This record gives sequence, C-alpha cells and structure tokens, in this order.
Amino acid sequence: MTDPPAQPPDPTRRRFFRQFAGDVVTSVGSVLGAAQVLQQQSAEAARELLGTPEPPAATAAGPMAPAAHGEDATRAGYRAAFRWDGDVCRVVDQRRLPDVLADLEVRATADLVNAINDGALIGAAVQAQVAAVTLALVAGHAVASRPFARRATIRGAANALRLTRPGSAALCLAVDRQVALLESLDEDSDGEAVLGALRAEAEAILLEAQSELGAVVEHAVTAVPDVHDEPLRVLTIGSTGAMGGGISGSALSVIVALHHAGRPVRALVAETRPLFEGSRIAAWELRQAGVEHAVVTDAAAPGCIAADRVGVVLVAADRVAANGDVIAIAGTYPLALAAAAAGVPVLVCAPASTLDTATRDGAAATIEEGRPGAVLRAAGTRIAPEGTQVRNPLQDLTPAALVTAIITSEGVLRAPYGPAVAAVVMAAEVRRTSAGFVALVAKRLATAAAGAGPEAGT
Repeated sequence: MTDPPAQPPDPTRRRFFRQFAGDVVTSVGSVLGAAQVLQQQSAEAARELLGTPEPPAATAAGPMAPAAHGEDATRAGYRAAFRWDGDVCRVVDQRRLPDVLADLEVRATADLVNAINDGALIGAAVQAQVAAVTLALVAGHAVASRPFARRATIRGAANALRLTRPGSAALCLAVDRQVALLESLDEDSDGEAVLGALRAEAEAILLEAQSELGAVVEHAVTAVPDVHDEPLRVLTIGSTGAMGGGISGSALSVIVALHHAGRPVRALVAETRPLFEGSRIAAWELRQAGVEHAVVTDAAAPGCIAADRVGVVLVAADRVAANGDVIAIAGTYPLALAAAAAGVPVLVCAPASTLDTATRDGAAATIEEGRPGAVLRAAGTRIAPEGTQVRNPLQDLTPAALVTAIITSEGVLRAPYGPAVAAVVMAAEVRRTSAGFVALVAKRLATAAAGAGPEAGT
C-alpha cells in the first residue's frame, strides 16, 4: 500500500526550483535537491534557498574553484559530487574526505572503474549517473571511428561498468539504457549522431535522478516518526547524502531536510567499515549542514538500538527485489535485526531506479565482494597478520519482513511489498520518456516475446 502524498510547498520555492530543474519534485525534498543542483551554479543562491550561513572567506572563489591540490574540507563551501564539463567529468575524490576536498578527472571508462574500485567514488546513485556520463564521453572519443568499431568500444565500456557494480540496480539500468539506445540507432549512424543521442540520454538520467531522489526525501520527511518536541534520534549507515547521490542524496539527505525544516534531529552514524564511509563522508556532510550527530562503531550500533537510544533506522538500498527484500551496504542487516527486536521502525530509501522486479527475491540478487586490502589495512597501516584470508562482502540482504516501509519516489510502500513494488516500477516507466528508456523497454519486450516462443502475444 502507498501513503498519500505530502502537500506541495509554497509557490515561490516551487518557481525557484523550476528555474533550474524543470517542473519536477515539489516539497522539502525537492528544495534540498534543488540546492544540490545549485552547487554547480551559485553557492550564494543555494545558501539563500536553504537559509544556511555564509561560507568562510577562504572559499570566496565559489564552489567551482579549482581543486587540483585540494581545499581544506573542514572549511569548504558547496561542492557537487561531480561536474560534467564537455569531455571531462570531475568527481570529488572521496578517499580524501573529511580533510581534503579535491577532484579526480574521469575521461574514459578505466578512470571510472578505478574510481569506484579504489573508493574514490562511493554511492550507487552517483556511480550510476557518472556511468551514464562516461558512456557519453566514450562516444565522444569514438566520433571519428568506424561505426562497427565505435559500437564495439561503447559496448565494451558498458560491460566493464556492469562488472564493476553488478549489485547496483541503478548503475545497471543507466548502462542498459545507453546500450539500448545505441542499438536502436541505425548501424551506419555517424559519430556525431551517436554522441548527441548518448549525451541527451545521460542528461535525462541525471534529471531523473534529481527528481527521484528529491521525491524520496519528500516522502520520507512525512514518514519518519513524530516525537513531538523531542529530538528525533536517527541511526543511519553508509554515505547516502549528496556525495553518494550526486545531486541530492537519500537517507542522509532526509536527516538534513528535517534539520532545515526546523525539526530537532540527532543523527547516529555507523562508521561503515572497511572504508569508513559513515565516519569520513556522512559525518562530514552532517557537519557541513550543521546537524547534531555522533559516530558509532558498526559493532556497537545494534546495541544502541537495543538500549533505546534510537527512534528510527534510516538506510538506503542498492537493490530492492520484487518481494521487498533489500540489498544494501554491509551492516544494514544487523541494524534491521536489532530494530525488529526493539520495535524500532526501519525505513529504506529507494528511488524507483533501485527497484528490480526482474529479481524475485534477495536470494536471487548479486552480493558484491570487495578487495581484501581494505580489510587488511586501515589508514595505510596493516591491522592483520601477513597471509590472513579475508571475506569482504560489500552488501548484505535484509529480508522484507524486517523492513517497516520502503520510501520510493512514488510514495511510502508498506507490506505486502510485491504489488506495491510492481506498481512503483510501472509508474516510473510511464514517466520516463527518454529515447534510451523507450529503446530499453522495446528491447526487453522483444526478448520476452522471443523467449516465449511462437505463442507469444496471443
């Protein structure tokens, strides 16, 4: 079932958001999403929109100031997680947070693959968006190539990106859309036509991500428990703010939106080993936003729930299966177990791009395994004996039975999840009208019809 949508915001804010992003999401969540887009346009306008204080004088050059050598991240102003500029996409090197705010340049597929594998770009949503942009960059490099070579190059890049994050529904969808669009074009299409098509699709994916993430925040703000005059005690895990979302975030952005809406909120952030995304990145974003917060070790977080120090668990998802099972960052499952035992609600923030009706349940989903080095070393220091074997699952499975609600871009879903998840996916498909998505749907229908045999369609 789906809760009724929240009331829209005042017309002035809505018109302001439309100026930058079109008539998309409307309410507190979209205001937050708009501010993240404005990072690339005007730090002053973003501060005016959110009512946040002036940045230190050291950042007076603005959010687009060069960061080749890095800025002091403790004093930095607004900065988007990535900026697409012609034939390069500049992404914030998240390995250097919380101390230094610096950029990496993504110009080719290998740049993005390395950025993801090395932990420089963390977050399924931002990775999906940059993947779409990267395939457009690849098309640009291949403009002068022969048609068959150009197609092979783009397909090869797409396969490399899929293999890098097979557990991310959003990244796989973004890549599949670009490939389906490529295959829908005439085989003899010139390089400029292919480049134009893939650029337009990447732009559509970025705008949809902004819309969906903003809507998730909008609905989540209305779904969190009402504790009256007491601060809402929220436990979260991973990097799910603007750095992980690209434009707006999901779970962490809900906390920031609550804070800016004037609701008292205290965040407890699980450190999120082995890359410490929670303590390095999420805590840094909360500090930038002025939200009261504390960091807790992953092992101690479930105990905090049991000790009645948490009022709601707010997490993101890499994939939501057709039955509502959630694949999310490793450490989510023990939080959900502890929350279920303590009667604490677990809210999963999941834009439509993470819902996967083709995966029947969590058991059928891919669980990614990370490199051993992140477990064996911390801050460059070995913390396990030489030759120690490592298990480093990057994700875990939280059964639907442990989830109180799934917050989507279409509304708040509650059990039974199967019909609700299918309805959200259908609604999203109706709304997505880009050439790449239409081509992907046509491709899927053709594949299904071919697999059904001669009686298909009867």
